[in-house]
Amino acid sequence: MKHNILTYKFLFLAALSLLICSCEELDEGSEGLQSSGTFYSDANTLDAGILGIYGTLRRNNWGLDNYSHYCGADDLTSRLGSNKWVVLESDQFARTAGNSWSTNDWNGNYSTIYAANSFIKNAHPEGVDEAVINAAQANAYFIRGLCYFRLATTFGDIPMPLSPDPDFAMPLTPKRDVLEQVISDFEFVIQWANNPRETDPTVNNGRVTKTAAKAFLAKTYMQLTGYPYNETDKWTQVKSLTREIKNDGVYSLMDDFAKNFQDPHQVNKEVIHAHVMSSESWPIITQNRVYGFRWANWMDAYMEWTYYNNFPDGYRKEFSTSVDPATNQFFVEFGNPIVTKFTYATGAPNSTDPVGEVKEHTWQTSNDRIAMRYAEVLLMYAEACANTGEPDEALEALNRIKRRAYAKGSTKQAQVEALAVEFWKTPDPMVDYTSTELNTTEKLVDAIVKERAYEFLGEVGGNRWLDLVRLDMVAEVNQNRDPNDVPLIGNPADKSTWWTPIPSGDVVLNPNLGN
Repeated sequence: MKHNILTYKFLFLAALSLLICSCEELDEGSEGLQSSGTFYSDANTLDAGILGIYGTLRRNNWGLDNYSHYCGADDLTSRLGSNKWVVLESDQFARTAGNSWSTNDWNGNYSTIYAANSFIKNAHPEGVDEAVINAAQANAYFIRGLCYFRLATTFGDIPMPLSPDPDFAMPLTPKRDVLEQVISDFEFVIQWANNPRETDPTVNNGRVTKTAAKAFLAKTYMQLTGYPYNETDKWTQVKSLTREIKNDGVYSLMDDFAKNFQDPHQVNKEVIHAHVMSSESWPIITQNRVYGFRWANWMDAYMEWTYYNNFPDGYRKEFSTSVDPATNQFFVEFGNPIVTKFTYATGAPNSTDPVGEVKEHTWQTSNDRIAMRYAEVLLMYAEACANTGEPDEALEALNRIKRRAYAKGSTKQAQVEALAVEFWKTPDPMVDYTSTELNTTEKLVDAIVKERAYEFLGEVGGNRWLDLVRLDMVAEVNQNRDPNDVPLIGNPADKSTWWTPIPSGDVVLNPNLGN
């Protein structure tokens, strides 16, 4: 998707020359676009405005700041000492309102929301067809909905501005009401988004599609099925939305799991939506600062031992992890299982020997940060079918993910490339679950949730943590903590520790946010 960034940058620069207000910092890519309605005069200025909002969203996703919410799950951890307390607070259930990473994530999401609100209010140029305006607006609604989804599932009750005008006395909105707004925003996108990528995944414009909105709407409904809402009737909507995507036949699984995380291959039929990145940073900083140094040289995060020891064998594990002292010096240095899934183009070792890898930089790469893959749609579909009386559908969807992950026992990327096209559609007795083995809804759901745990290791959005919260499994999985991992401080059974406190600085400015 990043191949169109250069075009967008020139459009953005042209738009800047039209602005009355100044932009103090270009690297966030949006400040100058939050102007009055007089800026939006035609379709080009609409496009420039949307570019700016995506720039702000990207800037909030180029690092690991949002992982400060998610490490209470059993997958990721960090190490004692150094500056890793920002990760360890959630891992040890000792969250504070002074965590710099969660504060950065809070500020980044609200900067993006205010930019989207400004666009929604002001971007209505005279003489431009309503369908064109609404298609542009769909991007702003999608971005706002995504930010509110992430805030409500991490901070809980939050302020919910729907206007670009700040209200310094705004009260908290209950998280269930925030998710209702998320649903409304995504529904607008489904109605109005207009993107050629809807029917051709090789289009690389980085904008929202109806498919992406359906997938994130399904994810929102799925969160409502469990704690703290327990609206189990929402499984019907999850199944309907994911079945639509599945039956459309536009998106599918890639044969090679690894290609979803390798810059040259990320514009593909599995990636439904991504935060677009490019190592060529001028004039808007868009490079990915997650790959490489966060997972290797600086080691901000790695895997917990219990999680790694239970990781199903196969190609996905070979690509995603390392505990080999002979080939991974970072394991030798830090002593916990290393996440190698996000090291493409950085020079950090990966045992699957990526084909045609081109080194970019230790910590600035062009790898997109994948926000939604078809694999997630397929596993949401499986879980919805399991919970609505269609076990055979659920079982086949689950097994397709397992077959692709195992890849006939491949350990190298070249071996996967030699497999038959769509090999994962063919039953594989080495890894397939059977209906006899998973003969109850509970067993089937447990297997799907386990598969989700390993399929989405470290990806944007904290799927494992969200799953554990909605299924009320946080305390259960933390009972299996390995003694070699960092010790607990708080009590995982105390559900008040599951939510990130609102940053203390904001509470000082607005006491109504006190939590």
